[in-house]
Amino acid sequence: MLEYDLIVIGAGSGGLVAATTAQRKGLKTALIEKNKIGGECTHYGCVPSKALLNAAKSYKNLSKMDALGIAVEQPPVDFKKIMEQVDAIVLGIYQHETPEVFENMGIDVFVDSSGAKFIDQHTIAIGSKTLQAKNFVISTGSSPRLPVIEGIENVKILHNENFWALRELPRKIVFIGGGVISVELGQALAQLGSEVCIMERNSRILKVTDPEVGGYLTNELEKDGIELLLNATVSKFTDANTLAYTENGETKTVTADYFFLAAGRIPNVNGLDLENAAIEYSSRGIVTNQYLQTSTPHIFACGDVTTRFKFTHTASHQANIVIDNILQPNSKENDLSVLPWAVFTNPQIGHVGLTELEAIEKYGKENIAIFKVDAAIDRFITDRSTGGFLKVLFNTNNEVIGAEAVGAYAGEWIQILTIAIKNKIPAAQMADTIFAYPTYTEIVKKVFTRYLRTLE
Repeated sequence: MLEYDLIVIGAGSGGLVAATTAQRKGLKTALIEKNKIGGECTHYGCVPSKALLNAAKSYKNLSKMDALGIAVEQPPVDFKKIMEQVDAIVLGIYQHETPEVFENMGIDVFVDSSGAKFIDQHTIAIGSKTLQAKNFVISTGSSPRLPVIEGIENVKILHNENFWALRELPRKIVFIGGGVISVELGQALAQLGSEVCIMERNSRILKVTDPEVGGYLTNELEKDGIELLLNATVSKFTDANTLAYTENGETKTVTADYFFLAAGRIPNVNGLDLENAAIEYSSRGIVTNQYLQTSTPHIFACGDVTTRFKFTHTASHQANIVIDNILQPNSKENDLSVLPWAVFTNPQIGHVGLTELEAIEKYGKENIAIFKVDAAIDRFITDRSTGGFLKVLFNTNNEVIGAEAVGAYAGEWIQILTIAIKNKIPAAQMADTIFAYPTYTEIVKKVFTRYLRTLE
């Protein structure tokens, strides 16, 4: 029987960081995966979606050339070639994540479609092999939630995993669910020429966002021709191309050649036989404490399988916490209070820290200040990219406690606010920092300088 200091189950972003960090720090490590190394992000999420978004944005920008004095005839879209290029980008990144890459580092890699199964608290089976370890990290990620809808068996259903096999641009596609996946892929397809509809059961899409930010992006999506069906509850598929739904008590239908299910994600806990290791879990994932230990202390979990913040950078960050706590027990807590995230639409959305509502609840409305700068400073103007804003929340010490951004490259601006929050940098110190001119991130300096003027 093979024995290790650490066995990492799941080779997505969290698992790869956990395994490589552990190996570098002297732990004999095994890495287990049931599909391809790289996980959701490399093969079905971040990488292919951003490659497609880049192609769509580039195509959309051709229509703006006349305003720059450049005459360009809009060419036809070769969707097959676009998707083949997306595949090539994924494959290029995967070349740095093959089993051989990690085996050459000294990590034992086991890939088997059966996946890992706990036999007891120190033993797992993977295929025909049995492995033992002193510690484990479970980082098995999540999968698309596929709700049961009457008649769905007769419909061309897409989700974020099988979508990348498409080679023909959908004539019309309906996204069921108004979250991040829907708005990113929906906008890309709309810019490439698809008729796109996003159906959401709530009164607005992107409920995770600040209402003002979400409202701004909603208007931009509608400018791209995307139809939004809000307060819409799915009923059933009446045929292969028709979905019945109710809106404010009224039954309606929508037709399309494809329907994309984007109804959230579920943690990958099934098939692990977690009960054999006395690991507590539920439909929301594996239960962990502040040190990311499960109910069995030498077994840890990180990433999508245990957190509601299902981002690649969350999993990577938590993986480092786990290894620290394995090497030095209870040395580092899982603090996600300063967690930035972005939505890569056009324009982008960025967020970090407390929302306005959270700040009011924590500090009281009278103890916070909210300051906003429109994305209309010089670099935005020169690049014809005006529109959007940066909104920053300050406490009584003039420190940033939260920020919301929407506009060109907003996902990049938000990183500077993340540093300010994490290190409790006062507004005066940020305002005294030199920012290169003309840059998009100069909008961050404008927030601090203009905010301080209001205090004079």
